[in-house]
Amino acid sequence: MDITKRFNRILQLFFILQSKSVVGIEEMEARFEISRRTIYRDLRSLEQAGIPITHTPGMGYSIMEGYRIQPSRFTQEEVLSLTIAEKIMQQHETKFIKQHFESALIKVKSSFQVQQKNILDNLDDKLQVTAGLKSEDYLPNVIEVLLGSIVSKKVVSIGYLKSSETESLQRLIEPVGLFYESKFWYVLAFCQVRKDYRNFRLDRVKKVIPTDQSFTREHLSVQELRNSGSPQPITKIIIKADRQYAHYLYWERQMFGFMQEELSAKTITMYFDCVLHPNAFVRWFLQFVDVAEVVEPLSIKNELTTILQNGIARVKKL
Repeated sequence: MDITKRFNRILQLFFILQSKSVVGIEEMEARFEISRRTIYRDLRSLEQAGIPITHTPGMGYSIMEGYRIQPSRFTQEEVLSLTIAEKIMQQHETKFIKQHFESALIKVKSSFQVQQKNILDNLDDKLQVTAGLKSEDYLPNVIEVLLGSIVSKKVVSIGYLKSSETESLQRLIEPVGLFYESKFWYVLAFCQVRKDYRNFRLDRVKKVIPTDQSFTREHLSVQELRNSGSPQPITKIIIKADRQYAHYLYWERQMFGFMQEELSAKTITMYFDCVLHPNAFVRWFLQFVDVAEVVEPLSIKNELTTILQNGIARVKKL
């Protein structure tokens, strides 16, 4: 057995246990890709070294509250990764995320060795990130309030602007979690008006106010709730684009369920399993209607034709 490899794994196991309130045995198995028996043996080794490990049946393992050891060293790769992350987060437009990341990173840096601090100093003016992480017009405190609501289990009042409305509507929601999909952030929440779970796009939240009202129920995790819903209908779409212009479609086609492509001398045929509304696909495809065509299905062709005819009719009125 490679003693050095096992030592490094046990050391990493310790820091994982120290970084979380509880770690499930399945998570440890997946992270280290080793058997459960080996995990148990590594845990015993930590206990023999004097680390007070506790076990909560049905949940996992943790280190006794109050017992902490500072990380003794970071690898050069880890230091470089933190440097890049710091530069990126300095450009973040969401004040809550930016400030608290900087605060957490300062605490991490305090445990660096002198040599590692010198590396950071030397890299400071050699790495530049000019493109900020856009908040897409989110309210300054929307993420902070929503995360606080999830932790405290308190209802939040939001003003939400639907795509079909011109004025925002008030909703009392019980936030479950946030997720990122198709270039937008969403909060999955139980809506007290609809009495059901809904996804709310953060850039459409026009106000957010915490309340003292407690949640009305216990909620499953974001992953469980998203997986428990009815499967989204899939529209299988085939398009054919002129080869010299096809690269213009590459930037956003993943959003619409791009699966594969076939090349020929003059064209590229692209296959999609689209879970978004077909109208969304058609309106995206309109950008390329002069250099590409819809092969199937007929319903997409018909919708494209209708939109083009309506557009031409409107232009003629001008």
